[in-house]
Parts: sequence; C-alpha cells; structure tokens
Amino acid sequence: MMSKNLNIVKILVLAALSLLLLVSLPFFGYVEMPLSEIFGDSAAANIFWSIRVPRTSGAFVCGATLALCGMVFQSMFKNDLATPYTLGVSSGAAMGAVLAIKFFSGVASVIPVTQITSFLCAFLTVVFIYSAGRLKKRFDTGFLLLAGVAVNFICSGLILFIQYIASGSESSRMIHWMMGSLDFTGFSTVMKILPAFLVMVFVSLFFHRELDLMRIDSDIAVTRGVNMSAVGNILLFTVSLVVAAVVSQVGPIGFIGMMAPHIACRMIGRKHVALAFASLFTGGCILMLSDAVSRTVIAPSEIPVGVVTSLVGGPFFLFILIRSR
Repeated sequence: MMSKNLNIVKILVLAALSLLLLVSLPFFGYVEMPLSEIFGDSAAANIFWSIRVPRTSGAFVCGATLALCGMVFQSMFKNDLATPYTLGVSSGAAMGAVLAIKFFSGVASVIPVTQITSFLCAFLTVVFIYSAGRLKKRFDTGFLLLAGVAVNFICSGLILFIQYIASGSESSRMIHWMMGSLDFTGFSTVMKILPAFLVMVFVSLFFHRELDLMRIDSDIAVTRGVNMSAVGNILLFTVSLVVAAVVSQVGPIGFIGMMAPHIACRMIGRKHVALAFASLFTGGCILMLSDAVSRTVIAPSEIPVGVVTSLVGGPFFLFILIRSR
C-alpha cells in the first residue's frame, strides 16, 4: 500500500512538472514575451499564441504518445532498447515523405501530400509486417524484429536512391523532414495527433494486465489466460498505426520512446497501470525541453528537434546497453 501511494505521489509530481513546463516554456525564445503583452494585439502576442503555445502543446502530445508506444513495445519484446520505430514504421513514413517531395511537390500547396503519402507508406509497412507475422502459427517477437530490420534496409535503400536522383533543393527538404521538427503554426497539427494520443492512453490502460504478464514471460502469460496471438497482433497493429500518424505529421523524432519508459520504470516499477502515466508525463517533458533547446540555442536559427533528442538519446542508449544484462 505504501509503495502504491508513493507511486501516486511520483505521478502527481510528474504531472505538475508537465503543467509547469506547458505554462512556462512558451515564454522562452529569441523574442522576449512580457506577460503584459501576450493578451494584447501585438506581434509578441501573435507569436506566443500562434507559434509557441501550439509548439509546446504539440511537443507534449507527441512526446507522450511516443513514450506510450515505446512502453508497449518494450514490454512486448521484453527489451529496454525497443523503440516505437523498431518495426520499420519510421522508415516507411520517411520513404513516403521523400516520394512526395520528389514526385508530388506540385500539389503540396493544395493538399498536405507529404503527410498523406508518409502515413500511407507507413501503413503499408505495418500491413506487410502484420501479414508476415500472420504466417507464423504463434506470436513470434524475434521474427517481427528481424522483419522490421529487413523493412528498414529496403526503405533506406529506396530513400537513398530517391535522394540521388533528386535536385539539391528537394534533397535538402528530404533531409530536413527526416530530422524531425515541430516547426508548425497553429493547433491544426496538434489536433491531428491528439486522437493517436488518446488511443494509446486507452490501449495502454486496457491491456495493462496483459502487458505486465508479457513483460515477465510469454509462456506465463499464456498460462494466465492471455491470448498471445490476438493481443500481440492488436498491440502491434495499433501502436504501429499510432506511430505512423505521429511521424507523418512531425517526422521521425528518435529516442523519446526508448528513454521515457526506461526512466519512468526506474521511478515507478513495471506495473503498467502506473507506468503508463509515468511514461506519458516523462515523454512529454523530455520533448518539451528538447523543443525549447532546439529553438533557443542558436536563435534566431533553429535546430531540428530530432537532432537534439538524438544527441541526448545516443549516450542514453549506450548507457542502457552497457548496464543491460
């Protein structure tokens, strides 16, 4: 009981920290934001409400969503190094984006062709992995990991080929997209990602018992009544589609889904009903802070937020790799 109460306190602290960052970080940036000006009709107020507040909100929603996806995959694959991009969804989305930039940029002003094509290619990647997994008589995480590696190689080769035949400006746009960025205006992008976030919250809590057992051992989960094939396929398909929805909007922002669940697990433990909330708030905080760094370090220029998360996540990855048994 004491441990449970302590976990509740820790989650409330993380929630309070998230709220503090949501309120305070929009005030930081190249242009100063006096509190007296943000409610007026000034340029500062327009920057605050049209750019900084949506970006900070979007960073929280994206970070929280990717953290929940990483938590589910780490439990499914019983591996702290698993990420939301483990099955090649990110590579599929990147391939869709470079295809759109190369061949469909003429209609980009009419429809968001990059986002649509990115999501469709990521969806096809999910369908391919899912169909390949169905060939097995049981849910085989090792097979899925290797299939994800194969998809990554195929998509990476196609991306390199398209970049080779692309012009200089097209290649520059492709590289910028693949770095991941929260450079958007208004709340439209946030609202597109919000349903994916809500789906992941529901899935993480609804399957918390199954995730607890899957994390321990697949055979134990089966003896406790978990239909590994059905639950595994539902989680695989749902998480991959959610990742595709996020990546199609902001690009592949790496390492959040690997770092946040690991940090949360150190604080809360492996009970997923609490771990889900801890991962959610931790991922949101990490990406909000990363976005603040990306737009302030070399202001007025901006570093793609994916570069910041990679610079932090790379050493963190090595730390986990060295500490792992």
